[in-house]
Amino acid sequence: MTKRWVARPAPDLNLKEADNSCSLPESISLLLARRGFSGEKLNRFLNPDMDLLSHWRDMGGVLQAAQRIVSAVQNSEKILVHGDFDADGITATAIVYMGLQSLGAPVDYFIPDRFEDGYGLGESSVEACSAVNADLLITVDCGITAVEYIRILKGLNIDTVITDHHQPGDILPDAEAIVNPVLDEDAPHSKLAGVGVAWMVLRAVYDLLGADAEYLHELLQFVAIGTVTDVVDLSGDNRILVFEGLKQLCESPLPGITALAGSASVNIREMSSTDLAFYIGPRINACGRVGHAADALKLLLAGSSSEAGELMVTVEKHNRIRRKLNREIESHVFRLAENLDNPRCIVMANEGWHRGVIGIVASRLVSKYGVPSIMISIDNDYGYGSARSVPGIPIFSILSGLQAEQGIMESLGGHPMAAGFRIPENRIPVLREELNSVLSRDEWNAHLGSVLYIDGKLEEQDYNAETVKSLEMLEPFGEGNRKPVWIARGAYPVQWRAVGKNADHLSCSFRIGSCVYRAIGFNMVNRQSMFNGRVDLAFTLALDTYRMDGSIQLVLKDIRKHRKVVN
Repeated sequence: MTKRWVARPAPDLNLKEADNSCSLPESISLLLARRGFSGEKLNRFLNPDMDLLSHWRDMGGVLQAAQRIVSAVQNSEKILVHGDFDADGITATAIVYMGLQSLGAPVDYFIPDRFEDGYGLGESSVEACSAVNADLLITVDCGITAVEYIRILKGLNIDTVITDHHQPGDILPDAEAIVNPVLDEDAPHSKLAGVGVAWMVLRAVYDLLGADAEYLHELLQFVAIGTVTDVVDLSGDNRILVFEGLKQLCESPLPGITALAGSASVNIREMSSTDLAFYIGPRINACGRVGHAADALKLLLAGSSSEAGELMVTVEKHNRIRRKLNREIESHVFRLAENLDNPRCIVMANEGWHRGVIGIVASRLVSKYGVPSIMISIDNDYGYGSARSVPGIPIFSILSGLQAEQGIMESLGGHPMAAGFRIPENRIPVLREELNSVLSRDEWNAHLGSVLYIDGKLEEQDYNAETVKSLEMLEPFGEGNRKPVWIARGAYPVQWRAVGKNADHLSCSFRIGSCVYRAIGFNMVNRQSMFNGRVDLAFTLALDTYRMDGSIQLVLKDIRKHRKVVN
């Protein structure tokens, strides 16, 4: 797919007044200005200190939630923590379980099985509460739409505290307390992941009890993993929590995280948000996708390196299976997608596709075609769908609208950019037709198509290791704070060759200005045909970790024939 190179959307600012009080290269100062950072806002961005974190009292429902949990702790009531089977839910479960256990509370946990129980609260949740004689159920990363099952629990004299960050339905559950940042629109904490919400509630519990919060600070490692993996916006409180969590993780990693890093061959002392997103989070997610999330949770709860090492064997086994299934389904789906003619929405359904990995494949379709994509696994006359979208097209809201009008699906949940649902197989064609109808409107045109966002142009003096170190001040990178993509126009190809196990990567060098720089283009070996003349490059800047000599390399995001700029 040919990508459109587009300047990353930016606030309407006077870039001539870019704040350079931090002695950054001018290119980076302009970048930060384009992203809306200047003055005190710039200082807060570059120095994400825990003192700047929202106070838990500013979050709706936290006081009521904490008071009910404190009462349970003080009266030795049996507490059950109910999580979700993705990395956000697993890390949130680990935090609340370990945090309450540290306070001496009688606490247990339950995570439903993706295939046997489905998402959120259900019959298995009620059975789990009964099995442990729970007095209080605390949900993490789920529960906001579980109106009926929370009513059932209430009838059994089991109180519920809901902590979630998913979109609520028209009716809120009758729980003892509800904490959901979505209900506090535009607040610094409004985009917290489920694990961030859980940590804030636990922080309130510790404060009300007068307990030492140092242990909670250590558990920020889990907040960093869950937040990055759930692809929420890394701004506001999320940036602070992930920044501090990464620092804790690098300095004093917990045994389970050390085992994950070792299995992924990642240097834990230099762990970045990119490592969490591509190596750590997927391994945790793999358990809930192809096995049971409890396997990952047990690893995170491990108290020693030897215990973690033993548990890691099972987690890595799930990860290998997940990768194999993903390759098989992705290959099938991409062959089918070749027959599509400029789609505005992709809806694919098939019997036999593994439910645990279709969300990953949907994301790959979005990345390649730049349109909302839905993968549906059919099993016993029902489809289990996973939807992903592009910036500017709120797929969950669109699906919710269709559901309200026509009742196409049996269940639906999610975020603005992602959703999961269950649908009768015979209704899938209706869903496909209705989505294509909605997305055929002109209002979506600007958001459709494969887009590569460009952040700016580096000056010739900025192609050095000092610039890379300055860029590290912008970490953690992720949703809402993407790693900057730079453009170099009219670069001259100097040399190139295929590299990698399957010879599908491109190692090359280009003359830009008066100097020659090395570059690597992953899965770009077929771009060599462009190198009979000048080219434009889109790239991120990095240290050359292969040579380890302090030099830099360009990590190519795209290459195109040189286009002269007409003023």
